[in-house]
Amino acid sequence: MSNTPRARDTYHVGNLAPQLLSAAREMLEEVGPTKLSLRAVSERVGVSSTAAYHHYASRAELIGHLAAQGFRELGTALRLEDQEGAGLQKLRDACLAYFSFARNNPALYQLMFGPESASDDMPLQYREARDEAFDELKRIMADILGQDAASAEGRRAALAAWSYTHGLASLVIHGVLHFPASTTDARFVDTTLQGFEHLFKACGTGAAER
Repeated sequence: MSNTPRARDTYHVGNLAPQLLSAAREMLEEVGPTKLSLRAVSERVGVSSTAAYHHYASRAELIGHLAAQGFRELGTALRLEDQEGAGLQKLRDACLAYFSFARNNPALYQLMFGPESASDDMPLQYREARDEAFDELKRIMADILGQDAASAEGRRAALAAWSYTHGLASLVIHGVLHFPASTTDARFVDTTLQGFEHLFKACGTGAAER
């Protein structure tokens, strides 16, 4: 008989919440969000569902905390890439950090922006983490523009950057847009940004000719 302790024997009430969240994230990557439930997560950890409900009152609360964790990690990724550079380089680095986060965490990323995120049952932590991630993007865009982070220009630029990177990441994650195995995230982002550059140049040329 094995003497290896079961999870039920080794968890402590004080650290059960992070264990449940960690198990939920593992299951999310394995089976997707539809099969994610407090009962299933409890079984993964080796505790009763009653014990789990002491920490997460509902499935929506568990998913909300999981999505909040994703937004906090996204905010951290944006901050880490905002160390050097200016102008176009800073924009490129921010978009690349965002895109790479989504590509490396596809199931979590889809959960963060999934239909359940619009529910009123989402915990406050989810909304705070989501807003903080967007604030980080606003700060980067405002810095590029030489504007205050609260400026309308900064917010519009952040919205444009978020829309671009979210759309690009979603198209790749869902397999709508082919991502060659030999292509790096950096090369892919650079190529799409060059597409914007061509469009803006063409529009500028057309306006000058008129």
